Amino acid sequence: MFESRRQHPVAAITKVLEIIRGNFITILLILFVGGGGDSETLINVTWILGTIVVLLVWGILSWLRFSYRIEEDQLVIEQGVLMRQKLYISKDRIQVIDITSGIVQRLFGLVEVQVKTAGSSSKEAKISAVTQEVAKELREKLRKENGKPVAEEEDEEQPTKVYRLGAKDLVIAASTSGRLGVALSIVGTVFSQVDQVVSEEQMVRYLESVIPTTASTTLIVSSIIFILVVSWILSFLGTVITYGNFAVRLKEDELIISHGIFERKQLTIPYNRVQAIQVKEELMRQPLGYVTLKLDSAGYGDEGGKSVTLFPLLPRKKVTEFIESVLPEYAEQSYTLRPPQKSLRRYIFRSVLTSLLIIVPLWLLLPFGYYPMGLVLLAVLLGYMQYKDAAIGANENTMILRYRLLSRNTVILKRYRVQTVSTSANPFQNRRQLADFTVTVASGSEGHQFTVRDLDADQVHQLWQWPSVHTDSRAIPKEETPATLPAF
Repeated sequence: MFESRRQHPVAAITKVLEIIRGNFITILLILFVGGGGDSETLINVTWILGTIVVLLVWGILSWLRFSYRIEEDQLVIEQGVLMRQKLYISKDRIQVIDITSGIVQRLFGLVEVQVKTAGSSSKEAKISAVTQEVAKELREKLRKENGKPVAEEEDEEQPTKVYRLGAKDLVIAASTSGRLGVALSIVGTVFSQVDQVVSEEQMVRYLESVIPTTASTTLIVSSIIFILVVSWILSFLGTVITYGNFAVRLKEDELIISHGIFERKQLTIPYNRVQAIQVKEELMRQPLGYVTLKLDSAGYGDEGGKSVTLFPLLPRKKVTEFIESVLPEYAEQSYTLRPPQKSLRRYIFRSVLTSLLIIVPLWLLLPFGYYPMGLVLLAVLLGYMQYKDAAIGANENTMILRYRLLSRNTVILKRYRVQTVSTSANPFQNRRQLADFTVTVASGSEGHQFTVRDLDADQVHQLWQWPSVHTDSRAIPKEETPATLPAF
C-alpha cells in the first residue's frame, strides 16, 4: 500500500492534447472550411484560441482533482472536476497493465500506465504521467499473486526469446496494410469538402489547362486516383509509425509486446489471460504468403478494438512454428468440417447481393456505362472463395474456426476460454437443413464473436455440445484426415 499521489503536472498538457486530438478533424473544418471571408476566418481563429485556453484551464483542474493510491489489494483512482468519481479496481480483475510513452511524456522522462480489466473501459483506469520508477512500483504491487509480491528481480529478468519485425517486413506490412480503408474514408471526407475552398469551375479550368482534352470522366478518374494515392501514403506512414520497433518478448508467465516510433507502447499480457489467437490473411497479403497474428485477451483490444496485434507480418510457413514457441498450448491438431455443397449458392448469392449495393449507384450516377457490371463476376468469385475457406473443427480441448469476408481469418481457441456457443438458422436455412455456428470469447470490453455460416445442421448440433466438460470426444464430427493447425 502507498499513500494517495498526484500525477506529474505534465498530465494537464496531455489532457488538453487528448481533447484536441479527439476533435482534430472538426477543428480543421471550422478553421479552413467554415468561412469564406477574412473576418469570418478571424472569428474562427479567435474562437479556437479561446477554446484552447479554456481546455488548458480544464486540464489544470483535472490534474489537481486527480489522485491514485493502492489500498490493500486494489487500485483506487479519484477524479473529476465538477463531479467527483472514485474507481476501485481489484488486482484479481486486472487483465493487463500497459505502459505507454508518448511524445510529450518522453520529453519529460515520463510514462502513462493503463490498467485494464474485463468489462471495464481502459480510459477509466489511466494514469497519464508518472515516472518510470512509479510505474514499475505500481505494476509490482498490482501483480501480487496469492498475497505475495512479485520477486523484485522479475522486471530485470531477461526474456527467454525475442521476436522482432525487420525493416523489410515492416515495409511490406505498410505497403499492404488493411488501414487503407480507414485512410480512404478520411481522405474521401476531406476531399468532399474541397469545393468549399476551391470551386468546381476552378478545378475544371485547371484540369483543362493541364489536359486540354479532359472530360468529365477524366475528372472523375483523376479524382479517384488522387484519393487512392493519398490514402495509400497515409496508410503506409500510419503503419510504419505504429509498428516501427515492434518486438515480442517471452517471459516465464507473460508476453511483453512493444511497438511505436513516436508513441512507444508496451503491453504486458499474462499467458493465462489469452482467450484466442487469430491468423488473418489480408487480401493483398495472401498471394505474397504473409499473415498477421492477432491475440484476444479479456478486457483488452488495440485502440478500443477487440484484439491486439501479436505480430504484424509473418510468413505463412512460419505460423505453426511461431505459435508453438509463443503459446504452445494452441498448437494442436483438429479434424476439419466444411459446409456442404448445397451451401455454395447461398455464399454466392450473399456476395452478389452485397456487390449490387455498390454496382447500382455507380451505374446510375456515374458515366461508366455497363463496366460496373463486371464487379458481379468478382462478387461470384469472392462468394466461391468464402465457401471454400469456411471450415470448423474441434478436438477435446481446442476448436478452430475459419471464415472469410474479404480477408481470411483462422481462429484458434480453447474450450475453457469459451464464454458462449450459439447456433442460428433463418427460414431459408431451415429448408435446406443449414445453420450458422457462433463462438464468443472474452475480448475487449464486450467480447468477440466468431461465426462460420451455412454448415450442416446436424453437425452444428454436435459442435454445440463441445464446450460441455462431459462431452465425449466421439460425439465431435470428424473427417477421415486431420488437418494440421492452423489449417490454411
